[in-house]
Amino acid sequence: MQEEKFVYTACPGWGDHDYCVIKTITKDGKIVRTEKVEYSEPELCDGHICQKGLTSGRQPYHPDRLLYPLKRKGERGEGKWEKISWDQALDEIATKLLDISERYGPESVVLWTLPAGVPPASGLGTLLSQRFGSLWGVTDPLISFGLDNGPFYTNFYNFGHGMGYLLIDPRNFIGADYIIVWGANPIENQMRITQNLVRARDAGAKIIDIGLIFDGTAGWVDEFVGVKAGSDGFIALAMARQILELGLEDRDFLINHTVAAYLVRDDDGRFYRDEIGNFAIWDTISGKAVAVTPQKGDIKADVPALEGNYVLEGSIHVKPAFQLLKEGLSEYTLDAAEKISGVSASRIAQITIEYASAKNAYLIGALGLRYANQGETYRAFDLLATITGNMGRPGAGVTTELIPISYPVVFNDLAITRPFGAQGNKTNPVRQGEFFEQVKRGDCPYKAFICPAGNPVHQFPNRSRWLGFVDKLELFVDIDIWLTDTGELADYVLPDAMPFERTELVCAAQYNHIVLQEPAIEPQGDVRSPTWYWTQLAKRLGLGEYFNKSEDEWLQIRLDTDYPPIASLEPKLTLERLRAEKMVRQNAPVEPKFDPFASLTFPTATGRIEFYFERLADIGFAVPRYLPCYESPVIDGNERFPYQLFTGRQRFFMQSMFTEDPITKELSGGGPATRMNPKDAVKEGLKNGDMVEVYNERGHVVAVLRTDEAVPPGTVHVWFGWRKRHFEKGTYSELMVPITDPSTVDALADHWWNDYVEAGNEIDCCLSSDAQLTGAWDTLWDVACAVRPYVVGKES
Repeated sequence: MQEEKFVYTACPGWGDHDYCVIKTITKDGKIVRTEKVEYSEPELCDGHICQKGLTSGRQPYHPDRLLYPLKRKGERGEGKWEKISWDQALDEIATKLLDISERYGPESVVLWTLPAGVPPASGLGTLLSQRFGSLWGVTDPLISFGLDNGPFYTNFYNFGHGMGYLLIDPRNFIGADYIIVWGANPIENQMRITQNLVRARDAGAKIIDIGLIFDGTAGWVDEFVGVKAGSDGFIALAMARQILELGLEDRDFLINHTVAAYLVRDDDGRFYRDEIGNFAIWDTISGKAVAVTPQKGDIKADVPALEGNYVLEGSIHVKPAFQLLKEGLSEYTLDAAEKISGVSASRIAQITIEYASAKNAYLIGALGLRYANQGETYRAFDLLATITGNMGRPGAGVTTELIPISYPVVFNDLAITRPFGAQGNKTNPVRQGEFFEQVKRGDCPYKAFICPAGNPVHQFPNRSRWLGFVDKLELFVDIDIWLTDTGELADYVLPDAMPFERTELVCAAQYNHIVLQEPAIEPQGDVRSPTWYWTQLAKRLGLGEYFNKSEDEWLQIRLDTDYPPIASLEPKLTLERLRAEKMVRQNAPVEPKFDPFASLTFPTATGRIEFYFERLADIGFAVPRYLPCYESPVIDGNERFPYQLFTGRQRFFMQSMFTEDPITKELSGGGPATRMNPKDAVKEGLKNGDMVEVYNERGHVVAVLRTDEAVPPGTVHVWFGWRKRHFEKGTYSELMVPITDPSTVDALADHWWNDYVEAGNEIDCCLSSDAQLTGAWDTLWDVACAVRPYVVGKES
């Protein structure tokens, strides 16, 4: 009998986000349990583990995991497979790829490299697939795709960069007097956020939750405010109007750090610029315009005007941006907000005063607003923090995506993903909406699909769209640890190694530590690591000279970074050192905690927060607006499909992972269910336990009904994650609006994309993650539906 040993592992419970590292305990070559990790000081107490992490050590031994390469025997999706060797699988795949490339060109091969597969998602599985794509010249359809877009939109225009202002250190919540959690459920799903919300409330913060479902967060906070689906932006704009009406704005902050005083031309809606490119403000003391140089030039005026109408150069009529903001907010009254949202005007007014009057307030938005109007909604969140001056100090801030980190960790990954640099990259990037429009054509240019990460048929609606794509393929290869909804349609399925079976660097958790993930156990069956299978495939395709390194050598390349917090470590950070120490803290300051807003200087044209989006003036979005959802029966009414379908995540699954574990399945109710408010059930003549069909013109799903007062009237709730085969009929993905459907990519999305390109940004996901998320809208919850009793043979 051996003594217990431990290694660190990227927890499968956080899938593509890699938020948690866990401690994996082994004995006699088997995993016996998983525990929370202990980092070194000062992050010693920041480790944690949730129910997914606690059960994750069971996954390698699950009887349904993939252990051998599979080849389709019958028709696609028929479920008939034969077990084959790796040599046979790779030989046949390589032969078909070479043939397809010769007949149609290398760009006829589509590679899906979204970091949403086996953790760590930022590991070698992702990097080596991107290297292959760069060398082969595959088509990348993950450009401008519709998922999590809103925060990138508001940050691009407001702050000058998308991703850079999404990252937060949640320890900055401590010191807040007032916290709004809006469109998020961290108490159930994000342990690090929860940990610091608890600390903040213990330190005196009042915390309210604004959301759709009465979930775990709603039950924990001091006050829950339930809203109609998609109405969040109107409430936020009504709050902003009320703040300005009551004079609760922070004028010093607005003058010093925003474009509030900058003069805007009446004729074209652009900032006034003089002949050498200076901006201008109006000095109320001298009664003259004063020039302001770009990149946060000094405002040399005693009392800059925030309101009024002025004339420059004898005929150019101008107004301060703040004046235009006030005018634009005039329609967002409290009474109008009550009508749209269902929240009383008095309650919105109370929240507004509490938020604006707090010494330090934090607005915590997240990816819980998956409606087509999300861009302007998240913009309204940023506006609230801007006009109250709640930015750039501990206890005060705003986040629109809720990515909890400490100081970023940056490896030398471009040396792997782009072996010939950006100029030598052969990848063919295509906006996802355009990609699927090309797929619809009779002469679809795409003939092969390789999916080494994620489960897009399940997770990227609509399922029918994917079936249409798969039908046109000559080759479909899926690489995964499970036979997923995506793999079920493939020609070949290759078994990937789990985190417990491979060596990787874990950095995306970014608790200021670089952690070495070491294998806890030997690979089960005949599973192989990404380094092995990409190397073997590359050799067969004539790319072997570019895949000639071992796993250790690739990891050392990653560590050979010039990023100062790592490059300055003494002794030098090497793989050898990591193996000896298991984790190393980078040279990041203990104080202040990481805050992207700390400098209050931004990479915008003015160097300030540009809440006035001059580049969108020509299409009417210079100041924030409320937009309707794509489908909003609760607000707009819809006799045929009167309910809003909500498919939020729950705490026992992560994406489609953990749906096979008997413990997490039992904790999740044993199987999928349709939840709706008891009042709606009575109205429809339904009762708890009935089998019901949720349907619309796009598709349907059949599941047992569970009546639940936590679900607001007008909403139908089906938990995200359950596989198609778990349902009686259909799946919720069938009902959803296809992501990046032309009807959802509006003029605003296209304008945003064009502005991004014209700014000189790279259309390369390895150089900028913003390229993936610019120019589209997430519409996962923009779904109108109806509910009726399920009768066998009479479903839609």
